[in-house]
Formats: sequence, C-alpha cells, structure tokens
Amino acid sequence: MIEDFYCEEVLSGKTIVKKVLETDNVLAYYHTNPFYPVHIVAIPKNIFPPCYH
Repeated sequence: MIEDFYCEEVLSGKTIVKKVLETDNVLAYYHTNPFYPVHIVAIPKNIFPPCYH
C-alpha cells in the first residue's frame, strides 16, 4: 500500500505527470484521473518528511 501517492509516485518520478508549473517549493500538474475537464493538482515539495527528491 502506498503511504503517500504524491511523495512516493509523483515527486519521486515513478508516475509521469504533465507538469503545469514546477518551482523549488511547488509542483503543479494535470491530475492523472481528472474529475473535471481541467483538474490541476498543486503540491508542496518540502513540507512532507517522507517525500523523495
């Protein structure tokens, strides 16, 4: 079971996403299974200790 999808899959690069914006602190990308025609997810890169970079 994945502890945190965003950390273990997206930030680590295991799951390829179409990026909207990426900075040192934030990653915004199009949702991999959108509910709306445009569904963008924005996640912080540095707040979660278990995240991989």
